[in-house]
Amino acid sequence: MLIGSPWLKLAVLFVAGFAGGCVQSSTGGAADGSSNDAAANAQAPPVMTVNQLMRGILFPHGNAVFFAQAEDPDALARDPMPSASPNPLTGLFGGWEGVENSALALVESADLLLIPGRTCSNGEVVDVEGADWIRFVDDYRAKSVAAYEASLTKSLDAMVDASGNLADACLACHRVYRRGDPGGADISQRCIPGPPAAPR
Repeated sequence: MLIGSPWLKLAVLFVAGFAGGCVQSSTGGAADGSSNDAAANAQAPPVMTVNQLMRGILFPHGNAVFFAQAEDPDALARDPMPSASPNPLTGLFGGWEGVENSALALVESADLLLIPGRTCSNGEVVDVEGADWIRFVDDYRAKSVAAYEASLTKSLDAMVDASGNLADACLACHRVYRRGDPGGADISQRCIPGPPAAPR
């Protein structure tokens, strides 16, 4: 690797930044900083809206999982620069491993849906302690775990069943909490539970 390459510079910056976060104070403890203050982090309000969370995490990783119900992820050509690929299936950890990682990301994202203070795109605060919300999130988590377990088999048939169940879990929640204009123009009812909307 050339000394002047951008990847080396990035690695140096990362190591320097990591080391800076581990600096000790003069008393021998960790230096005071928000990144090291667990209590401060626990109280920090979520940054993403539910819509941003869906588009940034659930949608792309869900697509990686759903891809494996019809196509063999290992048959995909890797990106010419796999370490820089934005596609979890063609990057450095692509193929079936990418499906596994995406399914696990979906499992972990369930906890993000339960952080108090999360708002919807219309500014409505999500009732993360509501029985229905918790039930939908728990079902989504369970179906994501099942998708991960199916991905370990590397079986398209297993992924068809797991992906279908995961899609059903998502749809069940969307029908109650994502009501409004199918085109997205009317978001006034987002995150306000109501009678299930007709499937679309």
